[in-house]
Amino acid sequence: MLNKFASVVLITALVYTLGGSSAFASNPSQPDTKPAMAETRSESGAATKKETQPNEKLKADMVKLVADAKAGKVAPAERPQIQPAKSNNLSKGAKIAIGVGIAVAVVAVVLIARSPILNDGR
Repeated sequence: MLNKFASVVLITALVYTLGGSSAFASNPSQPDTKPAMAETRSESGAATKKETQPNEKLKADMVKLVADAKAGKVAPAERPQIQPAKSNNLSKGAKIAIGVGIAVAVVAVVLIARSPILNDGR
């Protein structure tokens, strides 16, 4: 009974997680409509003037950058040489010993968990 209940809860959680839609997504049904916050900014004259100045500066900077690139003044940066990965300074024998030690520890834990002493004769 508990397994059935746990599987139903897990399936429900997966369906809600994968099938749900974001409540915070702003996807208007009509693409021509603007959010309310954008309309209030465009109504005030000060906000519109502040937004156009950076755009003009950006456009001027881009025109200058394109002109410099055509003139050959701007060159792409050189690729840095990739350094080889550093070793952990363990020899091959030490790595094998660590692997064997982990395997022995796992086998020991399994044998101890199945021992009749800990299970009280079950």
